Amino acid sequence: MIVTWIRKKLAIRSSRRLVRAVRAIIRKKRSFLAPREADQAEVRIAACEEAIERGSLHEIRTSRKALRIFFDDNLRSYGKSAVRQNVEAIVIAVALALAIRAFVFQPFKIPSGSMLPTLLVGDHILINKFVYGTRIPLTDKIFFPFSKIDRGDVVVFKLGEHNDTKGVPMPGKGAFYIKRTVGIAGDEIDIRGRDVLINGREVTQVYAGDYEYPDQKFFSVADRYKQALSGKDFSVIYKKGNSSTTSGKLSFPLVVPKGRIFVMGDNRDNSYDSRFWGFVPVENVYGRAFMIHWSWNLSNPGLANKVRWKRIFSGVE
Repeated sequence: MIVTWIRKKLAIRSSRRLVRAVRAIIRKKRSFLAPREADQAEVRIAACEEAIERGSLHEIRTSRKALRIFFDDNLRSYGKSAVRQNVEAIVIAVALALAIRAFVFQPFKIPSGSMLPTLLVGDHILINKFVYGTRIPLTDKIFFPFSKIDRGDVVVFKLGEHNDTKGVPMPGKGAFYIKRTVGIAGDEIDIRGRDVLINGREVTQVYAGDYEYPDQKFFSVADRYKQALSGKDFSVIYKKGNSSTTSGKLSFPLVVPKGRIFVMGDNRDNSYDSRFWGFVPVENVYGRAFMIHWSWNLSNPGLANKVRWKRIFSGVE
């Protein structure tokens, strides 16, 4: 008898606590509930209260179970506190942002002029990280590639252990670089004067006039040429008066090995690239640059003049 009485008391207490919780949600969130949900909740509450009134342990447990199932299926999300809901929203947003950064898009800032005129110092770009395949975090393993690296692609990468950087100014171990892909596996690359030859054919380039450096950190005026690789149109520049660009530390012609790419900066006379430290391993490529989402030149006077408004949300060719 005593055991039955204790069980009944506990069941009644649990039922009343659940009834209070459901009523509080209906009172506070009625405007968010469908009329049918509110009506069904009231029916189940009434059933609980009637069972408590009659004092049948079996009815109390049965009605409480029915109300609990209804609560779990329809009202539980409304029962969270505002603080808890906000914390959950923040956690989900952070997790989503980290996932996007790890697998989809990643921002980078352009610190040097090696990719002028395509990219300026102070450009902030986004790279597509899944186009060449999704990289497993903390590893170099890649799966589900959508496309292969092609000539003309502007890529972000890290150097491999085999790259010889002796005597070449470097930003530090593990740094990211951004250059244009000129050669892919199997290509024969040659440099003659200002001309780049791929598999014995000169890359077509058309003189497009003078190019004035936007910040005057290099020589003030350069020769600008229009080029195209694999259907991608872009511009490169050479120091005015130079009849040839540097071949770096390598001997040309050379063939790009399997699993490697040959990259160059669009600012041909002011870029340390594959001409100096060799081929880039494909597995070290993190993605393809596709958009400038922000750009500014902090040396310009006035806040409004520091922002390069026309470059914001422009594509990277």
